[in-house]
Amino acid sequence: MEQLFNRMIQGTISDVMVSGYIDAETLPVFHPMYERIYFIVNKNIFELYIDDGIIRHNQLKNINEWFDLDEDDQFSLMSIYSQLFKTEQEIKVTQIDYKAIPFSTIEINYKDGENERQLFLDPNNFFGFTYYN
Repeated sequence: MEQLFNRMIQGTISDVMVSGYIDAETLPVFHPMYERIYFIVNKNIFELYIDDGIIRHNQLKNINEWFDLDEDDQFSLMSIYSQLFKTEQEIKVTQIDYKAIPFSTIEINYKDGENERQLFLDPNNFFGFTYYN
């Protein structure tokens, strides 16, 4: 995790994505799957996922389907950057705290202009990550 955290602090987070599916049988509504979150840092893709309560990561070349889809469903992605950081502007990560203990939260301290803020990624949910400021 230290490699990812260093890249987030030293680099630029251009986007944060969540994968999911669009159900074509009803109105086309996106259904997010919060078990995995993707941070795009300096054009590199980092997948955060939960493994027995511990947050882990992989570096990816592409974001691909990782769950079974019904025939009429379509794999899709959605940006959650503005939901996480409460801005559409570029932010600067200043510090990240995480202890690799089951169900520990990642605390991301960042600056949005002159404003100092915090983001928490919590793995303690049946459906994957929850996040709050």
